[in-house]
Amino acid sequence: MRKLSRFVLAPALLLALAGSLALAADQTILGRALTVKNPSDATKRKIVGIAKEKGSPNTIVGNPTVAGSAGGAILRLTALGASSSDQAFVLPQGTSVSGKPFWTAIGSTGFKYRDSRGEQGPVKLVLIKRTPSANFLMKAQVSGKNGTVNVVPPNPGNSGFMTLKIGTGNNGERYCVQYGPESQITNKGTKLFRAKKPLAQGCPGGGPPTTTTTTLVTTTTTSSSTTTTTLMYGSPSRAFLALPGDLLD
Repeated sequence: MRKLSRFVLAPALLLALAGSLALAADQTILGRALTVKNPSDATKRKIVGIAKEKGSPNTIVGNPTVAGSAGGAILRLTALGASSSDQAFVLPQGTSVSGKPFWTAIGSTGFKYRDSRGEQGPVKLVLIKRTPSANFLMKAQVSGKNGTVNVVPPNPGNSGFMTLKIGTGNNGERYCVQYGPESQITNKGTKLFRAKKPLAQGCPGGGPPTTTTTTLVTTTTTSSSTTTTTLMYGSPSRAFLALPGDLLD
């Protein structure tokens, strides 16, 4: 599903990076599962977001493998509930110490980002792909071992989002995966939040119900009492109107 949305940007901290994102097209993808784990050791925090849409009309617009603001991508993960948290990660194209590019093409079907050593931060893997049989796939893996992860279980949580904006400038489009409150929700205090088999698609609309503060790459965790907003993605849609698996176990 495709729609047009506005990115609502605030303060100067982000303008150099995100100013050109003022208007971009959104594409929504059916989610599969979002898992947020928070062991007692913050370096062992893990997040996995998965989406799979069969017979999808969506297409991949943009190319993260090119240099500059036309390339790379911005991944954003959000866990909503009693104590919501939200984090955006800038994933530029570049070359690792081993000489391999972070972003590579998967033939003609999509793109993959890999940073197993954490040279650019805690995002280990991002995949976006549309198969010849029209299955649209998205996946993100984040590890506290490779950098600061501030998204944690909302205790209790009721929903979440994963978005991927291709290009850090005005190239490419944003892909939204919604894990709404109709999902199969699992809460285990501050240790685990999981949302599986969502039934609907959507994008964050005007920010989450509880205000979150965001600084790209290292983003703060907030609660319902927070009132300062640094970055929010906006959309006319706020609908919370399903394919299982815990890849962390």
